[in-house]
Amino acid sequence: MTISKNDKPDSMNLIDITEPGSIPYVDIPTSNFGEILAASQDVSKKGWIIMTPAGPLVIGYKQIKNILRNPEWISLLSSFSMLDQMQESGPDLNKMLEQAQKIIPEVPSTIQMRPNVLSVEGEDHKRLRRLVNSSFTSGNTNRHRNFMRDHATNLLNDIKEKGEAEMVSEFCRPYPVPVICRILGVDDSDWKLFDEWADIIFSALDADVESVIPRLGEITRAQRELDSYVQDLILKRSAKPEDDLLSDLVQSHYNEDKLSHDELSAMVEAILLAGTDTTRNQLGATLAVLADHPDQYEALRQDPSLIAATVEESLRYISAVRTTGRLATKDQIIDGVFFPAGSTVLLGLHAGGLSEAESQGYEFNILRESGCPHLAFGSGAHHCLGASLARAELQEALSAFVEMVPAYELTSPITWKPLSMGIWGPSKLEIRILEDPNSKNISTLDETFGSTLKQPVSNSEITYSSEIDEWVREAAESRKAVRSSIPSLIRKPKFPPLGRLLITVLRFGRAYIGWKLKSKKNNPEIRNKLLYERLRKAAELQGPTYVKLAQLISAAEGVFPDALVAECKKCRDQVSPESWKKISKVLEQELGTDLQQIYDLDQTPIASASIAQVHEARLADGTNIVIKIQRPGIRGKVTNDLKVMAWVAPKLVGKIPVAALANPPALVELFAETICEELDFKLEVANLFEIERVLSASQKQEWEIPDPELNLVTEKIIVMSKVSGCSLGEAIITGIEPEQTSAIFRQMVEGLLEGAVIHGVFHGDFHAGNVFLSPSGEIGLVDFGITGRLEGERRLAFLRYVVGLMTGDVESQVVGIKDLGAFPADSDIGLIISEFQLERNNFDPLDLSEEEFIGEFRNLIKGLLAEGARIPKELMLFVKNFAYLSSVMQELDPEMDLLQEFLEVASSFFGKNGVRVATEIGFSLGADDVSDATFRRVAGIRDTVSTLTWKELGERRSSLLERMDRRSIKKIID
Repeated sequence: MTISKNDKPDSMNLIDITEPGSIPYVDIPTSNFGEILAASQDVSKKGWIIMTPAGPLVIGYKQIKNILRNPEWISLLSSFSMLDQMQESGPDLNKMLEQAQKIIPEVPSTIQMRPNVLSVEGEDHKRLRRLVNSSFTSGNTNRHRNFMRDHATNLLNDIKEKGEAEMVSEFCRPYPVPVICRILGVDDSDWKLFDEWADIIFSALDADVESVIPRLGEITRAQRELDSYVQDLILKRSAKPEDDLLSDLVQSHYNEDKLSHDELSAMVEAILLAGTDTTRNQLGATLAVLADHPDQYEALRQDPSLIAATVEESLRYISAVRTTGRLATKDQIIDGVFFPAGSTVLLGLHAGGLSEAESQGYEFNILRESGCPHLAFGSGAHHCLGASLARAELQEALSAFVEMVPAYELTSPITWKPLSMGIWGPSKLEIRILEDPNSKNISTLDETFGSTLKQPVSNSEITYSSEIDEWVREAAESRKAVRSSIPSLIRKPKFPPLGRLLITVLRFGRAYIGWKLKSKKNNPEIRNKLLYERLRKAAELQGPTYVKLAQLISAAEGVFPDALVAECKKCRDQVSPESWKKISKVLEQELGTDLQQIYDLDQTPIASASIAQVHEARLADGTNIVIKIQRPGIRGKVTNDLKVMAWVAPKLVGKIPVAALANPPALVELFAETICEELDFKLEVANLFEIERVLSASQKQEWEIPDPELNLVTEKIIVMSKVSGCSLGEAIITGIEPEQTSAIFRQMVEGLLEGAVIHGVFHGDFHAGNVFLSPSGEIGLVDFGITGRLEGERRLAFLRYVVGLMTGDVESQVVGIKDLGAFPADSDIGLIISEFQLERNNFDPLDLSEEEFIGEFRNLIKGLLAEGARIPKELMLFVKNFAYLSSVMQELDPEMDLLQEFLEVASSFFGKNGVRVATEIGFSLGADDVSDATFRRVAGIRDTVSTLTWKELGERRSSLLERMDRRSIKKIID
């Protein structure tokens, strides 16, 4: 069901898929197929849609079929394949190709995207299907059944003679390519070429993206050679048709319409690639499951008419195609669930087939009275074109096997391909042929090797989080209430709270006057340090709002004096603690009798910050815990401080250029949102759960997140497990190896990036006291009070900005930040790029004289102000977070090569998220599209510079700041 723009989903009784905790979250730690069966059966009780670390997963048969048949849900391939139809905001394809060729010389200098039935929608898709449907009938397929059977028999002869085999490499893998080649009309002598090309090209689907990148050159060559061969073959069949599928396709027509040369090439290559790997994997999976069901294999031997039913049951029970994806082009409602336009969902084709069989039992059973439907070939417009061919191949291969093999058993555990892959099956299947079915030791076999039989999930239970989901849902409502109160809280008052303003003036005035009187005899450097120390202490006395302000200053290295930044860093986790007398009262008021569950509570805090302080303790069972306790009476202070800021902020706009760009009112709004949410610790725990789910989506990275005791969490108290190891702040003192520093940096940047632009949720306070390093190298995170959120169009805008940064595409960057509100909506993108010379390459500002530098900087500030530029509040939080991380990394490893780290992080990001990014922004990107051009522009380094370390970057920053003395700053402001 599609709904119109005028319909408001929140006014209906609907579940919004984008709302936190709206659908059950499930994390399934399966390691083999048997565990998948048990998990699928269990998960189906949660409903027809669940949330997984990879995103929403539809597991209901009816709902999957509904989506597949709805033309307003399009395939992920069709959402980004047409690079020649990119929007104006897309990257420059020529630049992408140039960068790719620098990394991989074999990449072609031009790319021509060819439409095929997998990558087009609507009328284009209907047209292609009309033209080719007649070539894919069961009648055409059946003509080749004898060859299929003979080919399978030939492969099995050697296996039968040996009495044992590794079936994937000796039977399943070599079986389909000659069949496809014979059907297409490829010469028998060229089968090995096609086999080799298919293997190389399919290696690009390896779940380990990092291992694919070094093979991109080889993969590109294979694709080019295949394309050249296919085009030559098309020319031959166009001139002289033969009795084969390619000739049929060449002659296919509907009225006067025919397939173009490019469409023919795309179709042939799609047949080869799509029809090869699926058949290999499905055949292997079928043999694996029959090995675990010897009674049914014997029944099949006795009654070969069950071959077709066995293939269908195999497709339902252990389908090689486990999932596919769809994108909603319009708002959709399915059985009470609302999917906004742009929503991406995974469709559990395999899980849907299992759930449909629930009434008859999940188990593999070729003797069912009535067959159960499955979705292995999809449904709707994109129903598999080669379904009849695949069925025929599987039936004939299985028939040959049953004829020649009386019985067989596994000789080692089955090795399965990574479960994350879209096409899935055994990677190793070792069997021994038995002449007597009764000679196998079934009890030992089932106990040792039965990996296709349903079995409990090992290691840990499936993570069902109904309590957590409810917590996250309630927190989302509370967060909305907090945010709805912000406008009234920060509305500019006619008069500030005079009492609070007076106290503020007195405290900071006393700090300044005392410094003036007591530091006259000190040298300027010591005088400045003493001033900054006094100001920092005054901020701490003022309370959390001013401590937060000091924390912002601590993230602005290069903007404020280094000594001031260093002093403000103490406000991150070294704030003077409250007395135990005051803190214990908060504990007693919040926990009451539940306080009796806590033992050995240390009255000395291990950390103290603006909002709260943390104490160690243990539970009755001996579990080591920490207790985060809110400082008493801070809510009233925060409210008054925000009113003072709301009164002051508008007065700064237009008065000081740099302050105007910093967008003081937006800064106050961001400040108010974050600090008001921080005051409710229940929201912090919900943030923790959401970020933990985001981080768990990266299977290669390990994170340690505190485990809260929900019955001991209130608005002012969090009782949770203690994160192991030392903080990064402590690691700066003790030191760690450069290789480990690099790994930490990459993992944290990837976590920050993916959280922000892929999931729309990220930890917003990455300072050194909140990041821990365990003895085993695992990264731990604490303090989830500040959490960045990017929802809907704002997340997509930020995604476009980040993609532009990584690919060096200036236009995408400007469009992204404009959509975030950095420029007015009617701004001319081209004019902005031209006026501010944003595409200027190979430029070093250190080559300018002082007067030239100041002149350029002044013109930049004035130009930005004239354009109405403002720094978006989301970007403020992201940049502050990255500044925290950068300040730690440059102390841990000042010799880290930033150019190399940038390329590694960006390549990994596209490698893991390329399909998702392409789906959401409309064009395809990969690891070879990464460019360091933007990084060079920002750092101000020329193309000849091959490395840039933290140390060198700091020296460059200092050199620039030295030019901006007080006289120069005055010139800029004036």
